[in-house]
Amino acid sequence: MRHATLAAGLAAALALASTAAQSDDAPALLELKENESFLLPIDEPGNRLPEYPAAVLAQQVVPSAVVCMRVDIDAEGGVSYAGPVVREPECPAITELTKQFADASTAALTTWRFEPAIKCVFRSKRAKEAAGMSCSGGKEVPTATTMTFRFLFEQVDGRGVVRMQR
Repeated sequence: MRHATLAAGLAAALALASTAAQSDDAPALLELKENESFLLPIDEPGNRLPEYPAAVLAQQVVPSAVVCMRVDIDAEGGVSYAGPVVREPECPAITELTKQFADASTAALTTWRFEPAIKCVFRSKRAKEAAGMSCSGGKEVPTATTMTFRFLFEQVDGRGVVRMQR
C-alpha cells in the first residue's frame, strides 16, 4: 500500500493542517467512524516553492513577511484552489506588500501535485487499531482535503529567499 505511515514525507513538506470550514466554499469537515482513519496528502518531490518576486527584491531591504495559503487538494491529488488565509497571529492579514507574496505563492501552489489524502475504511475498529498509522488491511478511498502552508519571504545577502515554515 502506498501510504506506509502517516508521517512519511510530511515532516519536510507540510506546514499547518487545516480543518477546512474557513469559508463557505471550503470542503465540509470529514467525520470518521470508529473503523475509519485518515492519512494526509503527501506532496510530490518536484513541487517548487514560490519564487521571491523580482519587483519586491528590487526595492531592497524589505522586511521579512509571512504568508499563509489555503490549498484545496482534490481526490486525484491536484490542486483545485490556492489562496491566502488569515488566522492571526500565525497567519497575518494580507497587505499591499504581502499580496505580491501571496500572488507568487498562488502561482506556485496551483502547479503542485500530491498523493491524495486517503480515508481508510476497515472492517472493524480492531482492524483499524492493528493497522496503526497505515491503511494496511483497509480499503483506501482517495479523499479531497484542505491544507494550509505557511511561507516566509525574506531578503538575505541581496537575494530573495522563500522558506516553508511550521
